[in-house]
Amino acid sequence: MESSQIEFTRYINKVKETRAKITPQRMEILNIFLNNKNEHFTAEDIIKRLNTKTGQATVYRTLELFCQASILKKVNFKNEEFLRYDLLDLKNKHFHHHLVCNKCGKVMEINDDFLDHIEFKVLQDYDFITLNHELILNGICKDCQKDTENEK
Repeated sequence: MESSQIEFTRYINKVKETRAKITPQRMEILNIFLNNKNEHFTAEDIIKRLNTKTGQATVYRTLELFCQASILKKVNFKNEEFLRYDLLDLKNKHFHHHLVCNKCGKVMEINDDFLDHIEFKVLQDYDFITLNHELILNGICKDCQKDTENEK
């Protein structure tokens, strides 16, 4: 298991590759993502979690920078009117997949990669190299299924 300091340094180095400065605000925002890896934050969520008086514009610019540095990915679930940001795992080849509950909106991550065989078939049949993929499965989570059963 990788130590949190080594992991933090790996992400900071990815940001440095864009020639961006590493500010205290950027480090704090990165730590929010690293300490909550299964969360899918909106910009507003980040603003609420900050301990410093970091301005809204700084948060939005930082999130965009992190996307450009390939440490965050913008995601949109259930056609929400706002973007969420998801931390990319620098050690994995592909972005992880998601389960989204249509009833409560809960988002769960699937870390297994189910699509390798499809990528191989696409390469064989279409001579197309897949660089990345993502899968979002919509349905009803276990908690909402129980709530529906209790309503009967």
